[in-house]
Amino acid sequence: MLTHPPSQQDPTLPRRIVAPVASFPFKGGVLYGLGLLLGNALIGLLLTVVGFGGALAKNVTYSECIGLCICGLVYTVFARTSRGSALRLGLIPVAILIGGTIGQVLGKVITRTSGSILSSHFIQSELIGLFFGGLGAAALFMRERYWDLESELQAREMQRLKAEKRSIEAQLQMLQAQIEPHFLFNTLANLAGLIEADPKLAARLLEGLNRYLRASLKRTRADGGTLGDEMDLLNAYLEVSKIRLGSRLDYRFLVPLELRTSPFPPMLLQPLVENAIQHGIEPQIAGGRIDIAAARRGDAMELTVHDTGAGFGEDPGQGIGLDNVRARVAALFGNSGSLEISEHAEGGVLVILRIPA
Repeated sequence: MLTHPPSQQDPTLPRRIVAPVASFPFKGGVLYGLGLLLGNALIGLLLTVVGFGGALAKNVTYSECIGLCICGLVYTVFARTSRGSALRLGLIPVAILIGGTIGQVLGKVITRTSGSILSSHFIQSELIGLFFGGLGAAALFMRERYWDLESELQAREMQRLKAEKRSIEAQLQMLQAQIEPHFLFNTLANLAGLIEADPKLAARLLEGLNRYLRASLKRTRADGGTLGDEMDLLNAYLEVSKIRLGSRLDYRFLVPLELRTSPFPPMLLQPLVENAIQHGIEPQIAGGRIDIAAARRGDAMELTVHDTGAGFGEDPGQGIGLDNVRARVAALFGNSGSLEISEHAEGGVLVILRIPA
């Protein structure tokens, strides 16, 4: 089959970065609300420690009223204006001042505090509210910018993944175009020879070829697919090869029923089986057997293709589809997928494909 196992490449998988959906920074709901209440309480505690205002309970009450009012108005400005607009930048300070005024009035009502609203205490409270409100608004600007950057990164990553998907699909079509001519030419050549020598066998071969082409067309056009679909395609492929090679080819499938529904990309196994026939079974006069097996190994699915054919041989060489399969495994699964080729202890070649289950 293959004369030596190709060196392992260091596959790189395109990481699927799922960026958070860009939205208004208050998308935290309860957590943002609790954080706001805690921040207001800490401001009230700080003012009490430095000797501003009155008792702790009174300062915390004022702080909560002012903070919540400022937050509500700033939230409204963010929700009603576009990002980075001059209108938003101009309305933010106004919203902070108005929110601070409303909060102080509300605090006076709740704590039943008397005094003029234009007192020095009021002006100082407004300045404090403007300072902390400005810090909060700046934090919102920074967080909003963070969501914008995440959204931009997500859009770029999606564009890259779509481009890579198109590239992989093009590689798949090229691989299909590489594999099928060899198979078709050999089959048609056998069919031409059988038409007169054995019409019944020629009819069987033609029916088998028809089934294979239908399965192949369905498989390559499908978006995704399962391991069962791949096994059905391989079975149709091997049925035709069996008619063509006769008693020189035997094969069997060892695939548990529960694995047949597992998702499986197209054209990962067929190149391996095609290599087994072309480089392992056909060169050997006595032919051989191909065993195709699948098993779950922890969080991975292991698929093996073992042929009892000619083995690596003395003349180094590679199957035409092997490098394509290795590249597709690297692109689809990265370090989570692997392809190993070795001589089997009982003769022939063993190929092991591991992918995430």
